[in-house]
Amino acid sequence: MNYNKIITVDLYYRMMEKTILLLALGLFTKSHSQQNKLVFFDNLINKNWQAEGNWTDGSKFKQEIEFQYSLDSILVLAKAKGFTNKEQTAYGERNHGIRKYDSKSDTVRFWEFDVFGGVTEGSVTTKGKDIIYSYKYGETTVTDYWEYVDANTYNFTVGDYIDGNWEQTYLSTQFTAAKRPDMAFTFDHQSLIVTNLMKTGDFYKEVFNFKEIEHPEKKPGFRWFNMYGNTQLHLIKKDVIEFKKDKSIHLCLAVENLEKFIDHLIVKDIDFYDWPGNKGSVTDRADGVKQIYIQDPEGYWIEINTTKH
Repeated sequence: MNYNKIITVDLYYRMMEKTILLLALGLFTKSHSQQNKLVFFDNLINKNWQAEGNWTDGSKFKQEIEFQYSLDSILVLAKAKGFTNKEQTAYGERNHGIRKYDSKSDTVRFWEFDVFGGVTEGSVTTKGKDIIYSYKYGETTVTDYWEYVDANTYNFTVGDYIDGNWEQTYLSTQFTAAKRPDMAFTFDHQSLIVTNLMKTGDFYKEVFNFKEIEHPEKKPGFRWFNMYGNTQLHLIKKDVIEFKKDKSIHLCLAVENLEKFIDHLIVKDIDFYDWPGNKGSVTDRADGVKQIYIQDPEGYWIEINTTKH
C-alpha cells in the first residue's frame, strides 16, 4: 500500500476543504459588510413615505416613496410616485432608484431613473440618523437632506449645502410615513396535502420554476418551495380521504407573457382549460385579463392569468 499517496490525497482534500471554507467565509463577510453599510436605511424600509410642498420657483412638489432591500440586503430599491408631466397634471410612477455600497470608493452610491429617461447619480452619507444625498445638477452640487425627526418623520430639504451650511434652498418640506393598520397582513404561504410528494413537487419545480427550500426541521414528508419574494408553497404528504378538487378552489399565479407560458405547457404535454372547462382555450375576462387553468398531479387546480401587479 502506498501510504505516501494516501497522505498526499488526504492532505489535498484537507486543503480543498480549507479553501472552500475561506471562500465561503469571504463571500459571507463581503455580503455582511455591504449589509452593514446600508443599515442606516432600516428605518425607511417597508414604509410609504409621503410629502407635499412647493419649490421656490412656485411649482408643486408631491411624492410618495417606498424603500425595500433586495439581493440579500446588498441593494436598497426605491420606487417613487410624483408628477409625470411638466404641466403637473398627471401623477404616477416617476422614479425607480438603487442604493448600493461601492467597496472601491468605500461610499454608498445611488442611481435614480426617471420616467423622462433621465438618470441622477451621486453619493449617500449620514450624519447621526440624518441621510444626505449629494449629486450634480448642471454645474451645481445639490443636496437632498433627510433630517431625522422620529421613526415616522423626516424634514426634507433640497438645496446647496456647503460645509454644513445651507447656501441656498430650493425646497423645504417633510416626509411622513403613512400610518398602517394595527393588524396589517402579508401573504406568507399556501399548503397542499399530497399523496405523491416527489411527483407533485417536481411538477411545481419544473412547470413554474419554483425554487425548493429546506424545511426548517428537515422532517420527511414535506417539500417547501419559494414562489415569489417571501411567499411559499408547502407540500405535505399524508394519506387522506379523497375529496373533489373543484376548480373554484385554486391557487392563482400571474404571468406577463401568457402565450409563452402556454407554449411551455404544450412542450411538457400539460393540458390547459378556460373557466367553462374547454380544453386548449383561454378565458378573456371583462376587465381585459386573460386566464387559463391547469391541474397538478394531485388534481389541484391552478389559475394562471395576466393581472398586472
